[in-house]
Amino acid sequence: MAEQAGFDFARELPEKLRTRFYIDGEWVRPAGTRRNALIDCVSEEVMMEMPEAGSADIDAAVKAARRAFDAGPWPHLAPTERGAYLKRIADEMRKREPLLRRVWTAQIGAPISFSTALTPGAIELFDYYADLVQHHAFEEERTGSSGAKARIVSEPVGVVGLVTPWNAPLILLSYKVAAALAAGCTIVAKASPETPLDAQLLAECIEAAGVPPGVFNLIHGGRDTGADLVGRRELDKISFTGSTAAGKAIAAACAERLARVDLELGGKSAAILLDDADISSALQTIVPFSMPFNGQICFSLTRVLVPNRRRDEFVAAYVDAVNGLQIGDPNDPHTQIGPLAMKRQLERVLGYIERGRAEGATLAAGGGRVPGRERGFFVQPTVFTNVRNDMAIAQEEIFGPVVSVIGYDDEDDAVRIANDSNYGLSGAVFSSDAERGYALARRVRSGNLSVNGLSVDVGIPFGGYKQSGLGRQGGVEGLKGYLECKAVYMHE
Repeated sequence: MAEQAGFDFARELPEKLRTRFYIDGEWVRPAGTRRNALIDCVSEEVMMEMPEAGSADIDAAVKAARRAFDAGPWPHLAPTERGAYLKRIADEMRKREPLLRRVWTAQIGAPISFSTALTPGAIELFDYYADLVQHHAFEEERTGSSGAKARIVSEPVGVVGLVTPWNAPLILLSYKVAAALAAGCTIVAKASPETPLDAQLLAECIEAAGVPPGVFNLIHGGRDTGADLVGRRELDKISFTGSTAAGKAIAAACAERLARVDLELGGKSAAILLDDADISSALQTIVPFSMPFNGQICFSLTRVLVPNRRRDEFVAAYVDAVNGLQIGDPNDPHTQIGPLAMKRQLERVLGYIERGRAEGATLAAGGGRVPGRERGFFVQPTVFTNVRNDMAIAQEEIFGPVVSVIGYDDEDDAVRIANDSNYGLSGAVFSSDAERGYALARRVRSGNLSVNGLSVDVGIPFGGYKQSGLGRQGGVEGLKGYLECKAVYMHE
């Protein structure tokens, strides 16, 4: 099949989105000359260059956000007024929805079917929080045990720094921006250097919605930019999504000044098939969600736990399904597995595949680059069997299309294996008896579990146990993460 038409950055994006930062309500030229090349993950050619923020740019963004919080109207607006702005942002995003889908695919190779399915969720977040603030109790009266009367007030935490990764840039940023704006915070957001354009388009929507200057500010850059931003004492909170290693460094930086922090980090999630599970039904979830977006999503079901007596039956069916996945151009709507996002991901994934072989796991599918594709960061969907849970491929987040099938003896053994991990982000349980599945899900130490499927919903909190993070995003819990609690005693 011929390659699909690519994305024409110069023609489809205005100059301001390709060359400037959004600071204090204006599209401003970078203070420095640092640039980052966006590499096409199919052709490996440079598509365009984007500016990277330096200290002067960060200074300007932080000062604008601080001024907008301390002296501006935003934190003092009625929640319903802020909700009206969020509705307008959602409307602007809908106007650009086809462009948002294509930009995601163009930057890092997310199959267009995947970006088409998930992009509406980013828009829904603004609608959700706009509706939530209409009835959320930001103030309540309470009588204490002594008879004292007080008003319990939820106030915005202040100026927040938002740092997001490259893999699902728009929806992960929207989780944070929508909740923070709804709470009355002002924002400095840092987008990943590999995927800055989704955030640039969101900034354009925020500008078009008439959000006051300084409330939302956007820069982009790499680790140095992120470290500079996170260390700014003017920021009251940092919200980060990304790797566990980076999250630990950010938590340490925030601890030094006791800044508020939430972290949505890595995962090594288990899909557990109970002995009564229908394999064909379970595969409808496990096949797409063990390798969503080529395995580059934190909640991927990368460990599949199967009763030993049914392991061969499952492996035969799963491998057959995986081998049938269509690999190819991410712009093709029929593609199910596209390229990895960048060269370092390709090298990382291939390294883990070799490590799995060296540790003694059995390769049941895939195991290398895609034949016939000498260019592009393509890796075959790869399945290992005879995996011990202490192997690196079962313990470490690979972030690629690599899945470990692990046998277990009984339910207690399955729970032990599922919980024998530094991570605890997501997971799924499959059983012909949903309540039996629920009972086992309660024993798994993960922040999100699904029974007989896998779901993520903007109205339901998302986040992890253990080294998968701190705090929750989505739902009312996501709003509360951007609020401080104040008690005001009332004496007559």
